[in-house]
Amino acid sequence: MDIFVHDDAKADLLALKDSEPQAFGRILALLQQLAGDPDLLDRLTQQDYGAYRSADFHVCKWQEQWRKGRDLWRLKVWDLENKGLRYRVVYAFEPKKHHYHVLAIAPREFDYDTNHPFGSRILRTYQEL
Repeated sequence: MDIFVHDDAKADLLALKDSEPQAFGRILALLQQLAGDPDLLDRLTQQDYGAYRSADFHVCKWQEQWRKGRDLWRLKVWDLENKGLRYRVVYAFEPKKHHYHVLAIAPREFDYDTNHPFGSRILRTYQEL
């Protein structure tokens, strides 16, 4: 089981370093924690893991894309949400290889719209996996 951060997501994260340093630090720490903890990494494919603030983050399928056969997910970090920093870590899961691919660190406002620049970029990147 491995987690990979796509160059696009790395760029998203680096952009946060200046604009929202608190979000940058927290998301980076979470990605590092996931990379080092197979049990926690496994939670990334458990629908509604962390719901109702029962864990540090909440996992949810990108429902519209799931219905189209795309294994796309998102997570939100509760302590950032509490501070009004609404970002989503959007990732894909490759079940045959047990690989997670972080595709974007997107502001919540993209609203999973595939016509939004983040949405269309995520789908393009997903197709390249």
